[in-house]
Amino acid sequence: MGCVFIYSKNTLFRESLERIVSADDFISSVVSVDNMKNLRDVTFINKPKFIIVDLYSRSVDDNILNEIVGVYNDSVIVIATTIDNKHINYYHQMYGIKHYICVEDTSENIKEILQKVFSGFSTKDKFKAKDSVLTNRECEILKMIAIGNTSKEIAELLCISKNTVDTHRNKMLQKLNLANSASLVQYAYKSGLF
Repeated sequence: MGCVFIYSKNTLFRESLERIVSADDFISSVVSVDNMKNLRDVTFINKPKFIIVDLYSRSVDDNILNEIVGVYNDSVIVIATTIDNKHINYYHQMYGIKHYICVEDTSENIKEILQKVFSGFSTKDKFKAKDSVLTNRECEILKMIAIGNTSKEIAELLCISKNTVDTHRNKMLQKLNLANSASLVQYAYKSGLF
């Protein structure tokens, strides 16, 4: 038996996941929250076996994932994202996350995938065809661009030259067939990287 915590800003999706997860015989309790303070408060009382983090609600950033992975490193983390998310490998390599559900899937498909996760199977293979177009470093730089850092600031934070940052930016524009940095930021949000 296990406890499941669901983190999502999207009320309808969060409630839908609650119903799906609660129906599983393996799960003893389900708690859902819409912010990190509530997640911290609840997990102080109950240690979750599984945590479902909704990346699609665009409220999850590396700070939240770092905290969840750091504090709840014994918990199995499942990411809810879109099938078009090209950053699955980034989350896998940076955080060791192996389990994913698609927000576009039907309730039955999500239920089936979660039952596999609760039984110990990985869902990363489902996403292999969608391997990231961008490297981990490019994803890292893209996130910094999206929050408003300049090339100089990014260079200082990553201990690389400004020219290297600009080269990464230009490569991302070419790979994604985008015109400017504003479209890169839009891409970061649309793809679920943020």
